[in-house]
Amino acid sequence: MSLLAVTACGAEETTAPVSPTTPLTLPFDAYKTTPEQRATLGNAHNLLVARCMRERGVTVEPPAEDAALIAALDPGNSRRYGVTDTAAAGRYGYHLARPASSDTTATWAELPAATQSHLYGAGERRGCLDRASLVLERGARKADWPWLSRQDVLTLERSAKAPEVVAAAGRWRACMSRAGHDYASPEAALTDRRWNLDEPAVTEDEKRTAVADTRCKWSSGLVAAWHAADAALQRALVRDNAARFAALRADLAYRLRRASAVLAAHESGQVG
Repeated sequence: MSLLAVTACGAEETTAPVSPTTPLTLPFDAYKTTPEQRATLGNAHNLLVARCMRERGVTVEPPAEDAALIAALDPGNSRRYGVTDTAAAGRYGYHLARPASSDTTATWAELPAATQSHLYGAGERRGCLDRASLVLERGARKADWPWLSRQDVLTLERSAKAPEVVAAAGRWRACMSRAGHDYASPEAALTDRRWNLDEPAVTEDEKRTAVADTRCKWSSGLVAAWHAADAALQRALVRDNAARFAALRADLAYRLRRASAVLAAHESGQVG
């Protein structure tokens, strides 16, 4: 499928049934970038930054953005309701899987201060990071991405208060208690001070607790109930804010076309 195919027709209208073996999808997903699209946008942006820096007499070589690695680092919706993947919980506990990766932000941070002034700008002069973004955005239809991010958080918070979700959370607590883990909520299990999520080490106790957590989430119906309530709120927002979502889709498609053109020109030797 083309990177420019931002979403399939009608993707925001239906939500597939959930199970422990299928990905959790939501209506808003149709308006978010895929790993492949993020790689396209990131690589084009990096090329434009490198070109801008060369114009200022500085050579930088940011790492390439890899779609497969981006996908591996992105849990998608699998952590939206806490841990829900039993196999991952058995391996990583409450930790996020973190495969080794090259990080563009870290690359910029390692540059000397004088070089960073070209990246971020100084005084009235715009930096190369902003200039590269402007190239990709120039002429795009204005879209309110912060609004989408806010709604994404709000649908999660509001759906958690739905009666069927509250009832399922009670069943989850009872299931966890029978397994020897007394927590008031899935968030309490995730944020238990016994787990140091900033350190790579994962204890066996953390793994056992996380596995019990995921099993109880599915057996109690918590994931299914929460996902259904969440999806219903998102579908309503898409339906009631058609112009906003059309603008989001058009903006992303436009920036992807610009980014693809930058990459194609580079590959043909016309850029960079």
